[in-house]
Amino acid sequence: MKYVIVMPAYNEEGFIGRAIESIAAQTLLPRRLLIVNDGSTDGTRALVEQYQAHYPWIQLVNNDKKEKRAAGSKVVRAFYLGYQAIQEEYDFLVKLDADLTLPRHYFQRMAELFAEDPKLGIAGGTIAIEENGKWVYENFSDIDHVKGAFKSYRRACFEQIGGLRASIGWDTADELLARYHGWSVKVDPSLQVRHYRVLGAETGSVRIRVKVGNGMYRLRYGFLITLISAAKAGYLNKPYGLTGLAVMWGWLQSLLRRDEYIVTAEEGAFIRKFRRERMLGKLRGR
Repeated sequence: MKYVIVMPAYNEEGFIGRAIESIAAQTLLPRRLLIVNDGSTDGTRALVEQYQAHYPWIQLVNNDKKEKRAAGSKVVRAFYLGYQAIQEEYDFLVKLDADLTLPRHYFQRMAELFAEDPKLGIAGGTIAIEENGKWVYENFSDIDHVKGAFKSYRRACFEQIGGLRASIGWDTADELLARYHGWSVKVDPSLQVRHYRVLGAETGSVRIRVKVGNGMYRLRYGFLITLISAAKAGYLNKPYGLTGLAVMWGWLQSLLRRDEYIVTAEEGAFIRKFRRERMLGKLRGR
């Protein structure tokens, strides 16, 4: 199966070389790696140009517009600058961050998963960070959720869900909408993706949780599901308690502002039903 990668990059000079080398070492190479230099002020562009001269499948897309950094929406806009430049035919599309490294057979395995299951819409591995010299799972969300840092989409699924929403919560919306349209989502636990920058490191855990609450509102979670999710966040994530309050504050902010929803009422009803069933399943130990 053929695939194309889109990699948004903002000030990734310290990480992106390792990511590119990880892709170059793959047993199944991409037809194209589109790197979107999203207004970087460091040496990201020059470094990518060096790699571009060596690997003909790398294409650099420069965005020199100065935009305020915002959780979710800016990275999606950068992704689409790369997506719009795709000219190659492909079977699956990859959104990949610039601060990762992948196992050598990662994309070979992605191709196998999509070939084995025609209803598989989104796939990925698991994410790990280094702690005390060991690579351990980065516990930021459910383990069966494909992290936004490395998503592989079957082309038909990506097009049916209408692509990515330019909003915080885009990497949850895509999976929920894929399921709404009858696609499945799969995490392969044997594929450990190494992450060199801790999730939320730039924005801070409490601040990012406010954005998570904004996203829950825009996904039409409703008050009760958001409250349960906030309680879980406050119990599992430092600073304990405060992270949960931050989620609820974010939801209330969006309610008071009447933020625009990113899913339809029908899609929202499906999302709430899906979330309720997942929560009940976990309570029952399934």
